[in-house]
Amino acid sequence: MTPPTVLVADDDRSIRTVLTQALGRSGYQVRCTGNAATLWRWVEDGEGDLVITDVVMPDENGLDLIPRIKRIRPELRVVVMSAQSTLMTAVKAAQRGAFEYLPKPFDLKELLAVVGRALQAPAPASDTPPAEPRDAEERLPLIGRSVAMQEI
Repeated sequence: MTPPTVLVADDDRSIRTVLTQALGRSGYQVRCTGNAATLWRWVEDGEGDLVITDVVMPDENGLDLIPRIKRIRPELRVVVMSAQSTLMTAVKAAQRGAFEYLPKPFDLKELLAVVGRALQAPAPASDTPPAEPRDAEERLPLIGRSVAMQEI
C-alpha cells in the first residue's frame, strides 16, 4: 500500500525542510513547493492526500486557495499554518473550509497529530439531502420497542 502523500506549500525553505523530514520519518510521502501555483497544479492533477499551506506566499494567499481546492477536490483536507497567528486568520481559514489551522511556530508533535487526524477523518458529507422516510412509521419519533425500553 502506498503511503499518503502530503503536499506542502510554504515560501520558507526551512519550514519545507523541517516538514519534509518530520513527515518523511512518520511514513508519509512529501512534495514541497515555495509557491501557490505549483501547489495548485498538483491539486488539479489529482496529486496528494492532504495539503499543508502557508497563508502568505509570493504569488497568492494560501487562504484564497482553499475554496478553489474544495471546488475541484472536496475530499482533500487542507491544513493552514501562518506566522500571522491572529484569530481572524484562523476564522477565515475555517470559513473557507480548512481542516485545521496551526499558528507558527508550531509543535511538530501537534502537526503530526493533525496530519494523522486529517488523513483518517471521514469524507465530507455530500450536498445530497437525506432520504425521505419510506412510511409513516419511520417519521414517528424514536420510541424504544424492546421489552427493556417499554419498562422504562
